[in-house]
Amino acid sequence: MTLADAASLSTREDDLDALLVRAASGDCDAFVTFYDATAPRVYAVLLSLTGVAHRAEALLEGIYVEAWERMRGRAAPPCPGMQWVSAIAHRHAIAGR
Repeated sequence: MTLADAASLSTREDDLDALLVRAASGDCDAFVTFYDATAPRVYAVLLSLTGVAHRAEALLEGIYVEAWERMRGRAAPPCPGMQWVSAIAHRHAIAGR
């Protein structure tokens, strides 16, 4: 990873966090954009944890419903957005075993 790659990754994380801040104020389009940007990575995490595609797909929706509900009224995500939604995904996958 180069310095430019690290800076780009940081910018993308900042963009995801900004989307969550907008979503917290009720901006559904911002949350959809956050979903579109993060769902493939979250699905990959779920698939690696569950080993079953249909189980990973089933968990995905619940994770984003929880994220939407937990973001309402917040000023910012509790940690970087991708890290936060990945932690929710991990908890859902472990609980579903």
